[in-house]
Amino acid sequence: MSRVQELGTAMADEHGFLGIPTKTFDEGGRRQLISLLREGLSPESRVCEIGCGCLRVAYWLIQLLEPGGYCGIEPHKGRVEWGRTSLFNADLLEIKKPRFHHNADFDTSVFGGKFDFFLAGSIWTHCSKAHIQTMLDGFVAHTVPDAVFLVSYLAARSDDEDYMGSVWVGTSHESNEAGIVRHKLSWIEDECARRGLVAEEVTGPAFDAQTWLRVRRRNAAPRVERIED
Repeated sequence: MSRVQELGTAMADEHGFLGIPTKTFDEGGRRQLISLLREGLSPESRVCEIGCGCLRVAYWLIQLLEPGGYCGIEPHKGRVEWGRTSLFNADLLEIKKPRFHHNADFDTSVFGGKFDFFLAGSIWTHCSKAHIQTMLDGFVAHTVPDAVFLVSYLAARSDDEDYMGSVWVGTSHESNEAGIVRHKLSWIEDECARRGLVAEEVTGPAFDAQTWLRVRRRNAAPRVERIED
């Protein structure tokens, strides 16, 4: 068991369900970091993670990025605090100066400035279509022209699987009930097109049996830093 997995397992033992599968705590975080690196992530990048939870991805990003480069939105204040105290020492946090906000509206304007990356790992598998629209609007308003929005999702395989509800499904700061949702790729593509964006599935698995979507501006130049296998 890796050191990071040990820390995640200990956190779950102390606090209970973390909002993610404990057995893939390390793997899930690493896979998301690697996916961002393949999209051109560098120490100079500014990243906004939507739904940062107990910080399994932030563990890697905060160490990699320059001071002030990481921002996370998470309504569940407890999970953020669990991650801060379990995964980091106070000196590192003081040096790196990550910022967190606990709004449940996915309002990315709270941080100011423009981001190079948005990340939403296992968020669209729980949120409504209105939530997705808000995140896409935030991406348009609060990122640089060649920014990438990397988001994992589960594709709806029929009309019955396409989530049309208006509320978050799954554990949160307000609920202890588990659950997941699916959305049609065609609907996501249409919403992106209305905003001058394009969405495409990324080849290969993301993490925890989900699929990556890469969302970008339609006329954005390719990022030359992308790592090729």
